[in-house]
Amino acid sequence: MKSFLNNSNNIERDSYIWNMAGSMIMAFQSVILLIILTRVVDIVTAGVFTIANANANLFLNIGRFGMRNYQVSDVRREYNFAEYRNSRVASTILMFVCFAAYIAYAAISNGYSAEKTWIIFWMCMFKLPDAFEDVYYGEYQRNGRLDIASKAMTIRVTVTIIFFAGAVIVTKDLLWSMIASTIFTVILMVYLLVVTADTVKDREKTKAGALKKLLVACFPVFASSFLAYYIGNAPKYAIDSQLSDELQAIYGFLSMPVFVIGLLNNFIFNPILFSVSCLWQDGKLKEFKRAIVRQTLIVGDITVVCIAGAFVLGIPVLSILYNTDLTDYKAELLLLLVGGGLLGASGVYTVILTIMRQQNALMIGYLIVAAMAMIFSGRVVASWGMMGAVWLYNGLMLFLCLIFVLMMWGYMKKAPRMKEG
Repeated sequence: MKSFLNNSNNIERDSYIWNMAGSMIMAFQSVILLIILTRVVDIVTAGVFTIANANANLFLNIGRFGMRNYQVSDVRREYNFAEYRNSRVASTILMFVCFAAYIAYAAISNGYSAEKTWIIFWMCMFKLPDAFEDVYYGEYQRNGRLDIASKAMTIRVTVTIIFFAGAVIVTKDLLWSMIASTIFTVILMVYLLVVTADTVKDREKTKAGALKKLLVACFPVFASSFLAYYIGNAPKYAIDSQLSDELQAIYGFLSMPVFVIGLLNNFIFNPILFSVSCLWQDGKLKEFKRAIVRQTLIVGDITVVCIAGAFVLGIPVLSILYNTDLTDYKAELLLLLVGGGLLGASGVYTVILTIMRQQNALMIGYLIVAAMAMIFSGRVVASWGMMGAVWLYNGLMLFLCLIFVLMMWGYMKKAPRMKEG
């Protein structure tokens, strides 16, 4: 295993292949687990898992603290690995404190059963390794060994999914399967880090004040990612407080295809990210605008294709996948895909504003829409049920896109060095 992880005949090729494989498995992890649960347990348990997974991934943003890209791009070594690792220990502890406090609050305010409370708690515990190991994998990538990080991540997530599936089949109990899978994935994480740790230097001295400076530097990116995830999952939180666990599961089933739009968009946009950045840096405003419009149209095309496919095959395929009759929810599925297109577009605009170095503006945009979600989510879902959750999602995504478009337009007008040709 050590030889397989650390050796490569073609680092660039292996980095690309294993990173894509790991990203795909990570993206569809919850989908796979939901498919297993609906066949082995029941739809109510699947609904509990859906909200537990949403909460766990929300707090995972605290654990990671938006630091991976900052770490990887720190080519001048402003901070050493020991400082990054210490900051990750701090953010992981903060993640634990925040989710423990939130679960206690939510259990009381939403009237959770003891079993549901503990499932959500252990789902959050299950994500702690994702937060901590990421700082090691970021260092591997900074040292030019993304292939090692991607292999290790792919192996851990894949083997953990298999272990979880086996535990559910044997115990037919989500809580005990979650506890066993958490212990298993922590042990596997430690093993994989031990056999790959030669890639990093972890005996460097830390500078005074480095921890605070690093956390402050990463805060805008963290805040934006945390708020973005909250906005995308606001309907799930509203369903949790206003509707049933069964409807929570159904919403989770219907929203699965939304990820496909974002995934396809990333595959197309990421390879041209550097060239778009160069257009901005070189002051080529006309070409920069064309690139934004072109990518927006690509998102639109992907969305139309996905909606057409969902119109014909969406409900039958999802019903088979999740072992649940979803015939009555075709309109909700198609409308959610419209929201998925808006989510894809907002992702493009997020990257564009980052290229323009407007991270603080991004944070303000997300904060405005997150406030709207907090104010209106419960009322909308309580009044219109599942369709209310769908319209809530689409409305939040639409406002996010409009705010970001206005920001981009405003900052491009303020850039005197830009040239229209």
